[in-house]
Amino acid sequence: MGQAFRATAPGKLILVGEYAVLEGGAAISAAVDRFAAANLLVSSGRSELRIANTGDRFPFSHTDGAVDWHADPGIYGDLLIAALDALRDDRVAIRALPPFEIELCTRQFYSDASGDAQKIGVGSSAALTVAVVATLQACMGETPSLRSCLAAHRILQHGTGSGVDIATSWHGGVIAVRPDAVAPAVESLRWPEDFYLRPVWSGNAASTTAMLGRLKAFGRNSPQAYEALMTKLSAGALAAQAPWRASRSGELFDALQDYGELLRELDDKASIGIWSDGHRRLRSLAQRVGVGYKPSGAGGGDFGLAFSADAQRLDEFARQADESVVKQPVELHWTQDGLISGVAAG
Repeated sequence: MGQAFRATAPGKLILVGEYAVLEGGAAISAAVDRFAAANLLVSSGRSELRIANTGDRFPFSHTDGAVDWHADPGIYGDLLIAALDALRDDRVAIRALPPFEIELCTRQFYSDASGDAQKIGVGSSAALTVAVVATLQACMGETPSLRSCLAAHRILQHGTGSGVDIATSWHGGVIAVRPDAVAPAVESLRWPEDFYLRPVWSGNAASTTAMLGRLKAFGRNSPQAYEALMTKLSAGALAAQAPWRASRSGELFDALQDYGELLRELDDKASIGIWSDGHRRLRSLAQRVGVGYKPSGAGGGDFGLAFSADAQRLDEFARQADESVVKQPVELHWTQDGLISGVAAG
C-alpha cells in the first residue's frame, strides 16, 4: 500500500463585510464546525477520484498535472483540475506526482434532519479546495501554502471571489480580512469579551450565484448608485473592527445592526433578495426578544447571526426561533480549527 495523506478544512460564516469584500472592502469572518476532507493514497498504477457523498468513482490519467477523464466527474473534477493547474508552477514537483487515488467528502455541509438533505451555505467549495490542495502538495513533498489554495480557488471561480472564504478555511478561528489582487491581508482576532454571536439557520438554502448575478446587473445598470452603496458598506464594515478588537459591546452591537440596515438598503435598490422571508421573520423575533440580527454572507437564506451582550437573552431567542420560526433547525458552532494536514495514520 502506498503512502496516504489527509487534510480537513472548515467552512465559514462572514460576520460583517458581506458584499463590500467584492470591491476590496474589509470583513470579519469565522470558521464553523463543518469540515471538508480529502484523503489521498499513492497508487501502484491507476488514478481515481472518489466522491464519498455519493460513492461515485471516476478513473483518470494525468501527465504533468494534465488530467484525462474516463467519464465526466462534474464540479468535483473541476476542483481537482483547478488544484493541479494552480500547482503547475512547480514543474519538477508536478512531474514527480505519482498516480493517486483521492477521496473528497463534504457530507458535513448537508442537512438531513428529515431525511431530505439540502446543502447549507457555509463555504464547502472553499473548504474542499483548501483540503485538496493541501493533500496534493503534501504528496508532492511540499509544505501546503495559502497562496496555492487561493490560486486554485480563483481558477475554479473563473477569477471571481474575494478569497475571504479560503483564508478562513485555512486559518480557522475568527479573522479580519482585506481582499487583495494576489492574497488577502489577514489578521487573527480574539472573540470579543461579553459579546455573543450565534449562527441561526433561516429555514432555507440560498443560491449565492443567482444573487451575485442580480448584484452584477445592478452595478451595470446603475453604476453610480452601486458605487455609493459599496462605499457605505465598506465604511460600515470597517466601523465594526475597532469595537470588536476592544470588546466594546455596545458599539459592536450598533455596528452590526447598522450593517444589517445597509444590506437592507442594498437589497431595496438592487432587488438581490438578501433579506428573505426567513431572515425577516428572525429579525422580527430578535426585536421582540431584544437581541440583534443580520443575515450572514450573501443572504437570501442559509444562516443569519443573532447577537447580544446578554447570553441568556440570546439563548431565549434561539429557543423561540427553533420553536416558532425555523423548521428543522441546523446546529452550527464556531471552531478555532483551520487546515489540518499530514500523513494519514494507519
